[in-house]
Amino acid sequence: MPPGATAATSHAQAARDGTPWIGAGWTARGKKDRMPKHYVISVMARDRVGIIADVTMAIQGLQGNLADMSQTVLRGYFTMILIASFPDGVRPEDVRAALQTAAGTDHFEIGVAAPEQELPAETPTPRDNLYVLTAVGPDRIGLVAAVSGYLREKSINIADLSTRVESGTYTMMLLLELPPGTDVARLKRGLQVALEDVALSVEVRHHAIFRMTNEI
Repeated sequence: MPPGATAATSHAQAARDGTPWIGAGWTARGKKDRMPKHYVISVMARDRVGIIADVTMAIQGLQGNLADMSQTVLRGYFTMILIASFPDGVRPEDVRAALQTAAGTDHFEIGVAAPEQELPAETPTPRDNLYVLTAVGPDRIGLVAAVSGYLREKSINIADLSTRVESGTYTMMLLLELPPGTDVARLKRGLQVALEDVALSVEVRHHAIFRMTNEI
């Protein structure tokens, strides 16, 4: 930009001269830079060695950038959900095709969703508000529904959840985001009363105390 010229005058001069203007948000081709596209991607398949490498390399091949990812294996089935950003022009069908190619002779169940609104920046919950709820009892239908239903009534968000059945005993562990000012002792008593019919014993502990007592 010439000395003393403003962005507006430089842009106008470029338009008169027929030359592309290079400034904030504009490329050397005279086109405004486009924001990357974000997709939420899920993958499910029979577990085998190398699935994570296959998925992430397929995304890399499309110039995709991984943001967040969660993965687990349940009874021989691999499940993954991730968020990735791609250059403008990469379509959901391009992502699906790349992942199916990476699957080889296996079959991947793939979901690709484009959020209707821009994804919010990650805002970690204050550590003081994170609590671990453990519930243990005889295995039966509806245990997770009973616990999650009670928490919903109390406007308590479940940030993470894992369950296991062993020798007829059902164990679930939930990471809870408690609203500020929650009376934890009262919450525990309420859970004990609400879950009495399904014979679940519950414990609620701050995540820091839980980690200290469960890490060796």
